[in-house]
Amino acid sequence: MKKKKELKYLDKEWKEMRAHLMVFLEQGDQGALHKFRVQIKKLKAMLIFFQSTSKQHSLMKYFKPVKKIFKQAGQIRDAYMNLQLSERYKLKNEAFELSQKKTIEDGIGLFRQNGKKFTKTIKKAHNKLAKQLSKIDNDSIADYYEQQLQQISVNLAVSGFTDDMHTNRKLIKILVYNHKLADKALNGSLNFNTEYLDKLQDNIGKWHDNIVAEQLFSSPELNDKPVVTKIKKINANVERKIRSIANDFLHKATTREKELVLN
Repeated sequence: MKKKKELKYLDKEWKEMRAHLMVFLEQGDQGALHKFRVQIKKLKAMLIFFQSTSKQHSLMKYFKPVKKIFKQAGQIRDAYMNLQLSERYKLKNEAFELSQKKTIEDGIGLFRQNGKKFTKTIKKAHNKLAKQLSKIDNDSIADYYEQQLQQISVNLAVSGFTDDMHTNRKLIKILVYNHKLADKALNGSLNFNTEYLDKLQDNIGKWHDNIVAEQLFSSPELNDKPVVTKIKKINANVERKIRSIANDFLHKATTREKELVLN
């Protein structure tokens, strides 16, 4: 893969990230904040991919300032999601709702105050990263994908429903996010079932969201046992679905969707 192609993708994803940031800074819109954070995740996945397949091993170092902004935005997003969960499960706790709303209001205010600083930080990080990119050998890309799929297969066999399961999701998303970039290098050497992998990571994401919800409603502040029991039942079904999807992972992940359905 030529550096020119890498830079094209970096610029495209970076531009989209910045656009969502600007909307949030102007409007304080939660949808824009969510899209901004998703773009940072995509960029992180891209940089991990570039770093893992090239001789350039310092890309993530230059991305750290952006990750700090991501973390600050996450405090606002977490409070917003807590309110969504309380509404979904019909929680009646005025003190909790007020505290979450205050976290959101204060967080947005501080974030927007730092808006100019954030945009400068992001621009500086982009310029540094653009200079660090280097050509990647196609064989390195194919080897990386094959090794990662092998690793995920092993992880799924031994990890169980622990934090390691969430790690599996992150590894899968790196491969899925970067598939368009890697497709030419993989062509003829490794089939890659994007639909299957995306389905698996999506269900792991639902499982993890339920774990977060369970922890929230189990906290001393809320301690809502009936809701916790309900979430556990829901997640038991999600876990069964994940086991079914993850069964024979390596075969499914490297078999094209049409062929997989036919077989």
